[in-house]
Amino acid sequence: MATIEAYYGADAVVRYWGPDPKHLMLHVESDKQDSLARHECLGLLMCEIVRDRITLEATTRGQRIWGSAKVAYRQGVVLPTSVSADR
Repeated sequence: MATIEAYYGADAVVRYWGPDPKHLMLHVESDKQDSLARHECLGLLMCEIVRDRITLEATTRGQRIWGSAKVAYRQGVVLPTSVSADR
């Protein structure tokens, strides 16, 4: 998740969700506004991770969530964005 940390910061919350293991569905919640960074980040993820499909959605903290972002918020598993030095 170093790629997501590089684009959205170390304080970003990344959630993995979805029923199909062939389709990686990620939701990122951060303080940064959604921009072209989402597309660049998605491109790098597609190069790093082998899956049939990868979906990346990004929302800003405090923004009203809807659609698949709401499902990710309720059902998703939060992934760590950085590894601590103790491990």
